[in-house]
Amino acid sequence: MKKPNSMDECDFFTNRILEDNTKLYAWIPKEQNIVNVIYTCGNCGFKGELSQKYEKPITFICEDCGEKIVVKPLKKGKRGRKKKKK
Repeated sequence: MKKPNSMDECDFFTNRILEDNTKLYAWIPKEQNIVNVIYTCGNCGFKGELSQKYEKPITFICEDCGEKIVVKPLKKGKRGRKKKKK
């Protein structure tokens, strides 16, 4: 799976760690209805890749353990890196 070179190539892009510790890199190429996902399952540690039809919220099943993974939209004001506490 070829990662995009820049966000200009995407209608949607995210690179984050979900609440269940799943590491996720996902994007939708311009003018396509397909989401590409590269992930590490927070439940079993399996590293996988998939492409599927884009539907909100992005939901898929870990190919190894069967865990359902849901990528919830970020709430406004929650985007970007977290500030470190002093």
